Amino acid sequence: MSEDIQHADDSEQAEPLGQHQIDAFWRDFSEQVGALEQLEPRDFVERANALLQPHAPDLALELEGNPREQGARLVVTAHGNIAQFENVQAMVRGAPRLDAYDVRGFRSRSLGRDFAMRMNDFELSCSDVLVAHYDAGGIVGLELSFERIIPHDMIDHARHMAFIMLDHVLGEWDFSVRVGPVEFVEAFSDNVDGAEPLSVFPPIFDAFQRDVLGRTYEYPREADDRWISLEVRARDGGDDQPPDLLSFHDSANALATRADLSHLLMWTFPFESQEELDAVRDAQDAMESELERMQRGILAFSRVENMSTRTAVFYVDDVAHASQLALRLGQENAPELRAELKVVYDPSWREFLALYGAIHAQDAASEDE
Repeated sequence: MSEDIQHADDSEQAEPLGQHQIDAFWRDFSEQVGALEQLEPRDFVERANALLQPHAPDLALELEGNPREQGARLVVTAHGNIAQFENVQAMVRGAPRLDAYDVRGFRSRSLGRDFAMRMNDFELSCSDVLVAHYDAGGIVGLELSFERIIPHDMIDHARHMAFIMLDHVLGEWDFSVRVGPVEFVEAFSDNVDGAEPLSVFPPIFDAFQRDVLGRTYEYPREADDRWISLEVRARDGGDDQPPDLLSFHDSANALATRADLSHLLMWTFPFESQEELDAVRDAQDAMESELERMQRGILAFSRVENMSTRTAVFYVDDVAHASQLALRLGQENAPELRAELKVVYDPSWREFLALYGAIHAQDAASEDE
């Protein structure tokens, strides 16, 4: 068996940083960290970012805590630009061990959530912003309104400030990845919950993700594991065309948008006989078992198309590891077949949640009838 590995083009994904860029920055930082620690925190951050910019101009460093005290965090951020999130994670993976710092990716939530911002002589506090939420197809949709009257000529400015405050209150990953549509409204819709001040929203957001969207971020237990099997026909397909067969891992929803499972890996095999299909299924089942045993990935769904190809779609923590695992298991189970691996950076789990939303929308429609 041989493998073709493709990294899919994605208009929302930035050019990946090379390992030489990552290594060069951390080498520069490590050489100067002693001098940086003698500076005040603001100057520390400014100088550290001056070191970073030649290597990763779209990323930035922030400091949580005091550089002279234990427990300080060095945070790599993309300022909410999801196109750069893969580079943030690569920069964190490449960090050397630093005795005084815990290197993290993405800005954390602000500890003092009831804060105020002042920009262009206009001040807005978290208690001035009301937030309501709803299920937007497996992600959190938000409606925002203002608790106080905003001058007409400052409305756009106030809305911009509210977005910045949301990022600080929820944290960079939650706001960029786990929040979908955000709309400012004069009056809240009937299908939303909450309408609470932004200052108290984070625990509401967490509870909604856990209790309504089902995001425990824990691997499903075997006894509770749920799969859905469907036949899918193309709209323009004739009656003589066989339907595609979709096996959808409904319980994988519990892990959707987990930060360490950001890469989607599609593993496709051709087959011409039942014997070859059985070999393909054995290879892909072995991949599923091994990834889940190590908790390094999960099978999201599989699809048989035109009774000629079978694709298994996984979310994995490490593309290189998962690709090598696929190569080994393919050689062991289907050595005569030429497989294709396609990799997409998908932190929002768009491929999975598109199917999840469509399947459960059908379920809801059936219940209403």
